[in-house]
Amino acid sequence: MIVYFDVGYGFPHKQCEPEMRRYMLRWPCRMRPIFRLTLSIALLTLRVKAYGRTPDVAQESNSWVQEHLLNPESRPPFSFVYGRQASQSLLKQWPRTTATKQLDTGRTEHTVVWTDPKTHLRVHFAAVEYADSHAVEWNISFANNGSSDTLVLEGIQALDISVPVTGQRIPTVNYSRGCGGMDTYALRKQPLNQLESFHLANRDGGKTVDTIPFFDIQMDGRGMIGAIGWPGTWAISFSRPTEHTIEVSAGMQRTHLVLHAGEEIRTLQVLLLPWSGDDIDAHNVLRRHVLKYHAPHYDGKPVVLPVSHLGWGGMKTSTSLHLLDQITNERIGFETFWMDAGWYGADREVAEFQVFGREDWFLHAGNWRVNTVAHPDGLKPISDAVHAKGMKFLLWFEPERAVVGTPLTISHPDWFIGEEGTNFEGNDARPFVKFRLFDFGNPAARRFMIDSMSDLITTQGIDIYRQDCNFALAPFWSQNDSHDREGITEIRYVEGLLEFWDELRRRHPQLILDIVQRGDLETISRAVDLSRADYPVSPDADPIGNQVSTVGLAYWRPHYGTLQQIRPKDTYHFRSGFAPGLGFALFNVAGTKDQIGKFIPPDFPFDWLRIQVEQLKQIRPYYYGDYYPLSPCSENTNCNTAQNEERSAAFEWAAWQFNRPDQGDGMIQAFRRDKSPDRANEFRLRGLDPAAIYKVSDFDGNVATTISGADLMLKGLHVEIADAPGATIIIYKRI
Repeated sequence: MIVYFDVGYGFPHKQCEPEMRRYMLRWPCRMRPIFRLTLSIALLTLRVKAYGRTPDVAQESNSWVQEHLLNPESRPPFSFVYGRQASQSLLKQWPRTTATKQLDTGRTEHTVVWTDPKTHLRVHFAAVEYADSHAVEWNISFANNGSSDTLVLEGIQALDISVPVTGQRIPTVNYSRGCGGMDTYALRKQPLNQLESFHLANRDGGKTVDTIPFFDIQMDGRGMIGAIGWPGTWAISFSRPTEHTIEVSAGMQRTHLVLHAGEEIRTLQVLLLPWSGDDIDAHNVLRRHVLKYHAPHYDGKPVVLPVSHLGWGGMKTSTSLHLLDQITNERIGFETFWMDAGWYGADREVAEFQVFGREDWFLHAGNWRVNTVAHPDGLKPISDAVHAKGMKFLLWFEPERAVVGTPLTISHPDWFIGEEGTNFEGNDARPFVKFRLFDFGNPAARRFMIDSMSDLITTQGIDIYRQDCNFALAPFWSQNDSHDREGITEIRYVEGLLEFWDELRRRHPQLILDIVQRGDLETISRAVDLSRADYPVSPDADPIGNQVSTVGLAYWRPHYGTLQQIRPKDTYHFRSGFAPGLGFALFNVAGTKDQIGKFIPPDFPFDWLRIQVEQLKQIRPYYYGDYYPLSPCSENTNCNTAQNEERSAAFEWAAWQFNRPDQGDGMIQAFRRDKSPDRANEFRLRGLDPAAIYKVSDFDGNVATTISGADLMLKGLHVEIADAPGATIIIYKRI
């Protein structure tokens, strides 16, 4: 990889060039070079200032709060139907009380309460305004303060607003895919013409497979970022009924219920961030907000995601201890020993690796006792060895599902909801099983699960509690609802699930929760996601999948982890998986029968791997900085197609920058994919100090150089990668 910079004196504003040149011709010939140099420097400075300008979110947010929250004549930013009447007309008639409270120097809470004088339904709206990010967040709750059932409450939309259309271009809704295949978290842009509509949804209520609950409505230099918190079903709708207005709403998939006397429910958490200026700058305001208010903190700092060694739960204690000795003796730098599914259930012989299509872990879900055939003394000998080597111990669970016939389904059938049968993953060669949903909305069941998991955390020495969810939850919730209580099971379940996670953290303050691929605000506020997608763990996964995921997910939030299979000496593949957290194994712990079964080969390139892990740790802090996609998939590229198609992402480069303006440093990752004919590329950096000088170097041994911030932002950084595929990592520091 070669990095160099070409300095020249050109006119930075193309539309101004003709007039400038005509003016320059009036100068004597000997003076024209001086004029050209002086004018170019002046315009360069102006352009740097404009290019680095942050969005005017303060003005946008304050005006939005005044209009939508504090103005009694305004339309509330939510809606519902009560007794077949729309809330917009009802709330104008109901008595209203308001209050404002300063929570701390950075947060102000506004509350508005309406009460129906006839049925005593109380609507409580609580919004928090953030001074640093100028985001607004709120939640609505409904309570029956009467002595009898309320009328039917339905169509609850925790978000229901109109966004004015400005500018000349067609507005677009920016969003990201869910945790699916190779295009996991890929950024998407949906144009919204007049009379068109568009929807994002998580209909299953578990993992966000199709899309994540973040969006940005973009217009000319203006937009509205939004996000939802709700680890259940949700739907976000966008429509443009007129040329000048976009209607946005969000709520559960369905609500149609009465509230009993004294009963109260809550709704989705909503975040809005209106902005004007540059959309990438606005998203960095969002990232900073998420990092401060929606990322788990330990000892006053955001969680550090680990470098983990993956292991299958069926791997015997003796094998695990041998592996621990080897990876620590080789000083690879692992920080967590990860034990996935397969460690629990009835005492039996199990395979030490996950053979796709043959494993039996799903047959024992819900029986959270250690299989003493694989682990005669429990898991404590493993966790003790892990801790002695300065690492954390991660253990996998799936507490929301239980196979029918496991002990708890027999002793407490009332603690479960519904029943489904399946050949796991649709594989007819696998046993047909029935399973049920553990009811986190049941207080007695929830207390039992809290106590049981807390006891396992203590007795087995668990540092990272990993919660997976491999089935759709919504069908179970709907099975349990009556016709006049549609949505109540899900609401109580979500409330209980959040309480379960909060209580585990309360009892174990240093415990890290790893909640798999849910991705909503409520979940990421409490937990990390060390495996943002399953796709990269497959032995034959394309590394482009990890690259696309970073480009898309970093647009919305700063903390996430990823997985990958090891490919010795394949630096391009390994660097594609660089993320705030990374998990991998030194051999294939999962795959087909032909792909697994080999332990660490004697010629494994440990020196190469040590360098890769150390490089990841060196750049890991940068991932919490500001993010700038330098070369995402172009608009004519289909990022999830096969590599033999011309529009495949394999023909392009990928590059991004993470910048820490307070520290004056950052890094660039660049990838030349295997079918790209371009040996070199130019990348204009963002967020730098134009007056500063930066030392620029890379991880591949090229000579460091010094470049001005203005040059890096306007002329750009020239990057060459000789190999296809190839990858480079460049770091810079203000000097």
